[in-house]
Amino acid sequence: MATDQTKTESVTIAVMGATGAGKSTFINLVSNSKLRVGYGLESCTSEVQVAPPFLLNGKMVTLVDTPGFDDTVKTEAEILRLIADFLAITYEQGRRLNGIIFLHRISDHRMGGVARKNFRLFRKLCGDDTLKNVVIVTNMWADVSQEVGKSRENELISNELFYKSALDKGAHIVRHDNTVASAHQILQEIVGFPPEPLLIQREMADEHKALAQTLVGIDLQTELQRQAAKHREELDGLKEEMAELMLSKDTKHKSELDELVDALSEVRGQLERVEEESRKIREQAESDRVAHEEQMRKLSNAMQTREKELRALEEQAQEQKTRIEEMQVALEAAELKARQEELRRQRLGDDMQASSAVYQEEIARLRKDFERKLEQARADSARVRERHVPPSQAQQQWSKVFAAQRERRGVFGAMSVMLESFWSSGMSR
Repeated sequence: MATDQTKTESVTIAVMGATGAGKSTFINLVSNSKLRVGYGLESCTSEVQVAPPFLLNGKMVTLVDTPGFDDTVKTEAEILRLIADFLAITYEQGRRLNGIIFLHRISDHRMGGVARKNFRLFRKLCGDDTLKNVVIVTNMWADVSQEVGKSRENELISNELFYKSALDKGAHIVRHDNTVASAHQILQEIVGFPPEPLLIQREMADEHKALAQTLVGIDLQTELQRQAAKHREELDGLKEEMAELMLSKDTKHKSELDELVDALSEVRGQLERVEEESRKIREQAESDRVAHEEQMRKLSNAMQTREKELRALEEQAQEQKTRIEEMQVALEAAELKARQEELRRQRLGDDMQASSAVYQEEIARLRKDFERKLEQARADSARVRERHVPPSQAQQQWSKVFAAQRERRGVFGAMSVMLESFWSSGMSR
């Protein structure tokens, strides 16, 4: 029979990193899943995917595949919304992450601005308190020589621009050689971590903040504003350069002008995308604010209704308490009356018992006296017979006297009178 001790412990681990870092490949390798894998520039995993759970060291492990912030299909704001919503919902449902894997390709020649921005957003998502549950996994070692790979690894560990700050705050860094054994070894370390909520989960679920109000949301908005300002500056520069070339009216500058038009179009497109992304964040923030206010209004109404119900219940409880107290008083009075009645009955019984004893003693005395007098009467009767008194006449006489006395005095009184009369008549003779 299953008991609490035999239940399988559940472990949840999120896998994050840049697009093409090998997140889905890692998950499929270790869990024997079939998540979609993207090898080109276009990301095919732009949604949060949950792999089927598998057993590892007696624990049921679930891996969560997340899209990278540099996704080619969705904007950074959309990716952040996907990840944040998933994390907030699972947190509210009672699921905690035991750890987070952040994959990094050691084959990348350098950790450029996009990669650094991705990791910065990742850190804002996690918060410093959760870094002890973060494992940075470097992979694709087969694509570089050991010397080059080791050099890049040392730079990642020692450079403040890369992973040094996170490692100093408790994060771990390990290698993955693309084998099942290597993946299992990484997971075996993580399954022992105590579950810890991420900063984004505490902000959105516990503090009820809109995504735009969270630390990572604010950081993303700041970054988008910086990008927009940069693109506007580039756009202004290109416009000035175009104006100069157009004024020169020199046909030899036509190719340069065409290049500037293309560059201008590209920068304008980038600016529009950034502004659109910023607009979506603002709209989402406003939508979250309205939704939060509506939720708070409903909560307030529900609390007021609940307060009324509680007051009504308190009044009912008070009425019931009063009735119970009244019933208790009545019960105590009834019990007192019953005890008094019982005592009265006991006293009456004792009195009756005492009277009965006296009565029995009186009867015994009268019986004894009657028997004595009867014996005496028999003796006197014998003497009368000796004097030749007719017995039948005497008996009739005594019967009449006894009947008359019985009517007046009862059986014992008649007997007493008859004996005394008999005794007196005998004595006179």
